Amino acid sequence: MQSYGVTEWGKPLQQIVRETPAPGPNEVLIRMSYCGVCHSDLHVRQGYFDMGGGVKNSLADRIPLPVVLGHEPIGVVAAVGSEVSGVPVGATYLVNPWIGCGKCPVCLQGQDNLCERMASLGIARPGGFSTHLMVPDKRYLVDVDGIDPARAAVLACSGVTAYSAVTKLGPPLPGHWLAVIGCGGLGLIGIAILRALGYTEVIACDIDDSKLEAARAAGAQQVLNLQRGGGKELVAMAQGGLAGMIDFVGAPSTSALAVPGLRKGGRFVTVGLIGGTGTFPLVALALREIALMGSAMGNTAQMRELVELVRSGRLTLPAVQVRPLAQAEESLQALEAGQVTGRIVLDTQTPAG
Repeated sequence: MQSYGVTEWGKPLQQIVRETPAPGPNEVLIRMSYCGVCHSDLHVRQGYFDMGGGVKNSLADRIPLPVVLGHEPIGVVAAVGSEVSGVPVGATYLVNPWIGCGKCPVCLQGQDNLCERMASLGIARPGGFSTHLMVPDKRYLVDVDGIDPARAAVLACSGVTAYSAVTKLGPPLPGHWLAVIGCGGLGLIGIAILRALGYTEVIACDIDDSKLEAARAAGAQQVLNLQRGGGKELVAMAQGGLAGMIDFVGAPSTSALAVPGLRKGGRFVTVGLIGGTGTFPLVALALREIALMGSAMGNTAQMRELVELVRSGRLTLPAVQVRPLAQAEESLQALEAGQVTGRIVLDTQTPAG
């Protein structure tokens, strides 16, 4: 099997060739078809997340190299373990990469993404930038029969992450404007999900006009270039303040929009991992009952709900840029340079380019 991963923190990905493993009793071996390229892959490649104030959440301290990246995997069952039933060889599945311990209370409730001992594919376990992928249990498999697999791959991270964040906003109500901050691949599918779930008043925010055009095409009613406006402009566009904001950037400058942009009772959901610290007037949070909350990926049940949204015709998956697996590092560099609108998906069936 051929893979692309981190062999030295902060350095370009390298090709890794190793023996294709045989599945253990409860495991499922997937012959990969596609894997999406996510901004989180950049953080994993550099070996840390920026917590602000010079503090780094280091992966290098606890995860051994090499690390095969990729946490938006989809592929075909190649083999199953002796204890696995109901998973036919040759069937196509989307894989939930957020692997929990399987024993703690949140895992037993199906919320592996909140597990304190989570060992995610593409971070603590080998991921989908590979020709093959080992899945530790069939409960992480999601049937996507009838859906274009290249487009469906993004549901494993950007799709379910956006969906999980949207569910924290409360139901759509007339006159309740929402803002989506950051219109890359994550923001664009977030806007499409909002539209599918009946949210009709959405303002897309970014610093790139081409991405704002894509956001309008995805369903945003209004757009704002944050280099030309901020909290005051958002309040005016929302006719008095936003009911909710989803921050797909996660930087000090974007979190600073929360208090001036939200109406009383508004909710600010932060998703992005650019990093840093935010400063908020505590009295305003209390007197205006503003909620600040995080949203971390999603769970298998939510992925299945997303798949049903697609099958129902309510959610149209965005087009993706398909590149061969050998362009994994090139794709990360393009993403890092801000040259990508939408999502890149690696075709793992053509590993050599």
